[in-house]
Amino acid sequence: MSAAKATTRSDFEKPGADVLPENDKGRFAVTNTADDSYVFRAAPLRNIALTAPYFHSGKVWDLKQAVAVMGTAQLGEELRGEEVDLIVAFLNSLTGKMPEVAYPVLPAETAETPRPISVIPTSK
Repeated sequence: MSAAKATTRSDFEKPGADVLPENDKGRFAVTNTADDSYVFRAAPLRNIALTAPYFHSGKVWDLKQAVAVMGTAQLGEELRGEEVDLIVAFLNSLTGKMPEVAYPVLPAETAETPRPISVIPTSK
């Protein structure tokens, strides 16, 4: 069993405007801090080549495109094709055996089954 890791500011990223999700301002919904608008938790990089789509919105399905978008969003400049290829090659090197996930078999839904409720506070 692994120990829980404390969440830090570097665990979150702000994607490019073209991949931002509609009606979801990310951490802003929790902190109400303008700097946290459209800031989302960064996904782990292990097996990233196998886990498309990318970004919180799921709008990007190509790893090369995702790297190019993040180059612009994080560095403020467009990456050259060779730079994107090198980063993608590195990310591909992080690919290993995907863990097997065993999903539980849930009981059948009935009229008494509780319905989910939203836990994201709405802005006023």
